[in-house]
Order: sequence, then C-alpha cells, then structure tokens
Amino acid sequence: MLTRNRPQLLGFSRALTAPAAARRQASADLQWESAIELFVECWAADHPGIRPLSLTYYRKQLGYRLAAFALGRGVTRVQDFSRSDLRAFVAWLEAYVSCYQRPLTQRGKQMALNAAKTFFKWLHQEQIVSEDIGAQVRTYRLDKNTEPRATPTADLEKLLDVLSSRPAGIRDRAMVYLMAFCGLRVSELVGLNMADLDLVSGRVRVRAETSKGRRTRSVDLPLMIRDGQEMVKPEVTRVLSSWLALRAQTEQPLDDDAPLFVGLDLRRRNHTSRGTSTLTTATRCARERISVHTVRSILRRAAQKAGVAPRRVMPHRLRHYFGLASAKAGVPTTALMRAMGHSSPIMTARYSEFADSERRWAFARADIAKGIRLMGPE
Repeated sequence: MLTRNRPQLLGFSRALTAPAAARRQASADLQWESAIELFVECWAADHPGIRPLSLTYYRKQLGYRLAAFALGRGVTRVQDFSRSDLRAFVAWLEAYVSCYQRPLTQRGKQMALNAAKTFFKWLHQEQIVSEDIGAQVRTYRLDKNTEPRATPTADLEKLLDVLSSRPAGIRDRAMVYLMAFCGLRVSELVGLNMADLDLVSGRVRVRAETSKGRRTRSVDLPLMIRDGQEMVKPEVTRVLSSWLALRAQTEQPLDDDAPLFVGLDLRRRNHTSRGTSTLTTATRCARERISVHTVRSILRRAAQKAGVAPRRVMPHRLRHYFGLASAKAGVPTTALMRAMGHSSPIMTARYSEFADSERRWAFARADIAKGIRLMGPE
C-alpha cells in the first residue's frame, strides 16, 4: 500500500488511495514513461537515503531496456504487458546487441531482468495491476567468480607516468592515488567535499550519503614509518597539496561543502582596453563536481596514451589493487574490511584468499616436513 508522505505525482494521488477497482480504472491508460517515473519517485519516498545513482539505475534499466522492448512490441500501456511478453523480454535480452556491436553480459542481463521483476512486483503491491507477472520468471544464476580483478602494478606505473605535471594531470594523479591507494569507489571519489580530505591527520572521510553501505568511514592515506612514527608518504602529500592549491583558484571562496574534484577551464578569455580579446592559458576550476563518467573517460584516455588496455585501469580495478596489495602486505582482514567499507567479512576475505599468488612458493618455503627422516623405497 502507498505510504504517507508519498509525492503527489501525475494526477494519481487520489486514485492511488482509492479502492482497488478505482485504482485499476485510474491506471488504465498508464504509459511507460509515467509509470517508470511514478515508480522511481515512490521508491525514493519508501527508501529514505537511497542514493541518486540507484534511482538513475532503475530509470536506465526500465527505460532503455523494458520500455524500449515493450514499445517496439506495440505494448504502450503498462497493464497490457503480460507474462508471455516478459518471457519474450528475456529472449530479447539474450539477443540484444548494443550500438557498439557488443552483446549484454550475463551480469547485464541479470540487472535488466531484476529491475523488471522489481517494477512489476511494485505495481502489483500498489494494486495498479492485478497480477505480479514476474513472480514465475526465474532470474539469472551467474557463475560467481569471486577472484578480484586488480590493476597490475606495471600497468599502474605506466598510467601514472603519462599523467603530466599540468593542472589536469595533478588532479588526475590525485584521483588515481585515492582510488588505488585508499580503495575508494569512483562514486565515493566524486562525492568527496573539501572538508573530507585532511592532510594533517592523513585521512579521507567517506560520508554515508556517498558510501555504498550508507555508513561514514575514515580511510588512511598511504602511510610509512619514519623514526618510529606513522606519517603520510611525502609523494602523496605533495600531489594532494598541489591539487588543493589549484582547487583554491576559484572566483568565490571555497567552503567545506564545496566539491573536492571538479572540471578545469584550461583557457580563459581576457578583454583588452581596445575591446579585443585574447586567449590565455590561465587555469580556473569549474564549479561543477566531476562526474563518474568523466573519471572513467580520463582513465581510458590515459590508458590509451600509456599503451595499457583500458579495462585494466577501470576505477573498480584500482580499488581491487588496494585490496590485494593490502592483503599481500599482511593487513588484517578486519582492518581492510573497515577501510574498504564492506558490510561483510566474506567480501574482504576474497582478497586474502587470492592475495597469495605465490602459494606454492609459500608452502615450499614453509617446508613442513623439515627435520623428519623420510624413508622410502630406493
């Protein structure tokens, strides 16, 4: 049933609080675009604190996949979509080819079908449709390969080598450092504010509203031991300080809630006294927060310049690098779990399980039979 404080949408507010027969009558002409928007808005009201990225995910999966298939099939009203249509949708996902001539992965098919099943279940719970047509359609069962796919160390070094000392290169290097050496997700990276980076204490704060697990956590910057004291590696401090100095070059004073990573206006037009204009190379930070798509594009271009396969330096592979490198160095699972923001130690145990890439060498070095006389046939 609809909860209180639901948004008043699309003229359905009165009908959705009426008896079931009145609801079905009011939703008789519910089109796909209106139904998806109604679902997203009500889903946000029923799940306070849900990330905007999750709502965008539902809009994309339902709009670009389910609605596109239904309209191509000639089904313009939501209540006209039947169980046989949903089965045909599953077959359509199997044969789907993107504009880049690439089929959907198994994970992509699973996400599209799960979003459709959630959508139809919600419609049934709200009594907009009389039947949950997705209840009898099984979801995809994936062969889960839990091995983390981390960026190789050699590829990470090549990536860092091609990042220049120009303002954009300093910003990009700072972002790579936080993803590869602090384990930040790309959504957590772009969500950082100025107050979240503290070079004095050597920590980065990931706020609950940007964290996948909806929990605030603090992550240490890359540390080293000098004279018995923990300190942030000077190279990391130098890069982050350089970016903070560039970030301060804005037209307005920065507050603590200002985004940490933004776009750059590398060229600015200056007007002379004669009314003519010239282009200078002065750098000025933009006001808009950098997007996830922009970060991925930056890494892809840098990888191509470094001669590295772009898929090897994707943001999440940089995060996997942090997990595997930490596990190899002997960081306890509980400490790594908190640093990476995992809700279960099972997720973190993947890194410990696959961290020992020289497992045979480790057993050979242990030599558990050492000191025992092993008698055998001649």
